[in-house]
Amino acid sequence: MKFTVTIVVSAVFWISGLSLQGASPEKDRLKGGVIKSEIEADVCVYGASPAGVLAAVAAAREGCSVVIVEPTYTIGGLLASGFRMQQDVPDPQHLGGLTRDYFDKDVALHVGIHAPTLRHYQGAGEDNVAMLQEYIDRYADLITVVLQHRVAFVETEEGEIEGVVFEYAVDDENGVPSPVRSSDHLRRVEAEIYVDASYEGDLMAFSGVSYRVGRESREEYGESLAGVVVSREFPGVDPYKVKGDPSSGLLSPIFPDPIGEEGEASRFFMSWNFKLAWETKPTEEYPGIPITPPENKDEDVYELLRRSTEAGYPTRWPDSNFDRRQLMTGAIPGMQTDYPDGDWATRSKIWQAFIDHVKTLTDFSGKEVRLLSDYRNETNGWPYLYMRGGRRMIGEYVMTQQDLQLQTDIPTPIGMGYYKVDIYPTRLAVNDEGVLVQEGDVFTMVSPGPYQIPYGAIIPKRDEIANLLVPMMMSASHVAYASIRMEGTYMVMGESAGIAAGLAVRSGKAVQDIDRDELTALLKAHGQELEWDGTGFYTEGLWRSNIFGKGSEQVGRWETHPEEYAKYPVETLWKSKPE
Repeated sequence: MKFTVTIVVSAVFWISGLSLQGASPEKDRLKGGVIKSEIEADVCVYGASPAGVLAAVAAAREGCSVVIVEPTYTIGGLLASGFRMQQDVPDPQHLGGLTRDYFDKDVALHVGIHAPTLRHYQGAGEDNVAMLQEYIDRYADLITVVLQHRVAFVETEEGEIEGVVFEYAVDDENGVPSPVRSSDHLRRVEAEIYVDASYEGDLMAFSGVSYRVGRESREEYGESLAGVVVSREFPGVDPYKVKGDPSSGLLSPIFPDPIGEEGEASRFFMSWNFKLAWETKPTEEYPGIPITPPENKDEDVYELLRRSTEAGYPTRWPDSNFDRRQLMTGAIPGMQTDYPDGDWATRSKIWQAFIDHVKTLTDFSGKEVRLLSDYRNETNGWPYLYMRGGRRMIGEYVMTQQDLQLQTDIPTPIGMGYYKVDIYPTRLAVNDEGVLVQEGDVFTMVSPGPYQIPYGAIIPKRDEIANLLVPMMMSASHVAYASIRMEGTYMVMGESAGIAAGLAVRSGKAVQDIDRDELTALLKAHGQELEWDGTGFYTEGLWRSNIFGKGSEQVGRWETHPEEYAKYPVETLWKSKPE
């Protein structure tokens, strides 16, 4: 077991001789930086997301020393912002291991979505952080957590990560990432195995692993739900800066890119937003934090909102999420597009734009909306940005729509996922007739029960990087990822990645070469659910019977498109199909 911390008195950072991956501006920003400390451990986990925490705990449970490096001020990722993992778990029976343990603790702590212990159902952040910290504390002698450090670059040699250099960067008072590093003091981590459990996937990307941003065409993987799709039209809402004059250009929330043909590939991917929590009934004890107008108003956004209202389209506000039925609520569809591959200056501007949009909606509504008091005090109540995916690794196995539909035989499953294909609108655009449209929205049930996730989907190709696991920006098409991308599923994959990391350290093998039968045995020993028995899901034709209530009736895709289920008809999989 390896665990050392070295304080380096003076080591001016130099670039010559290292294999550095990532954009050249990332390298240039490090000039003049000084490595002040180095940490050696068996496993390095980048991102103290819920998946990252469980990956670290699982690796420590296997006897490994672990260092977690987190870009923000706290562990917990989206859950630290108050989001309840239960919200996106239609039925918990497919959750195993530590994830099921976490789910059960959350249920016991917060009964129902409107728990009396919470002033807003998105306000469980402190409880979530405490529960995750409990797992870390079990292995306090093996796990070190480093906060407010982000990947600067990755050293690779002969297909392995040799070390990662991190820069210290402090977010601003609203949680917006700093556009530049906050100090010239750098920190280097050297480990045998690395786990990228971040929402951005920088460690993965800078290591040289193949990845993709955007949507594939329907032809690429034979996915009927893939590619461009016009989901809604808004006739009567003039999209041009000067009404009726296309030569004046489009209002700023509308992207000028051609829509393209249905099913074509696209650079646009599903929208992001904030999961907001506000004081529904402000009191003297909990007055809330007022959402003030934006300092720099984008008049085009106000104008588009006015035109939408005048045309009779509603803009309901406040909204704790993003209402895909509206022109724009918690976000302008598409405003996240340049974030995944952007530098930190670009990302900072985009993150601030999400805050400004919430301020604009509040200002436009004329309502007084206050964020929760005593909640995210370090960021004035602003939550972590809800990134519904961006980069996706192209790994040993690429999951596709067909895998979700239970038509495949998955090699070495590491856990299961279960959710609809849930693609939020990707952008606003104008069609050939000059009509404003919303593009990309897909929300449909393709699986009557849980689907297996293969080990090959969280590891790179063998000829790329041999000591990296990626449980969040994992290998999947945009369609498949739109179902997999739930915190509960991330956590399942995170724990399994930690178990695999421990096995790789112990055996001294590449993550691609570990004994997969031994991995399966370890997963089962730690309670991971690896196979659906065909019972207990979609009972009585209801979807999502959880803390939201009994659920709602849904028509499965297997009923509308039976030809897509030819290999394994649902009747043979669904042993408890209602009469």
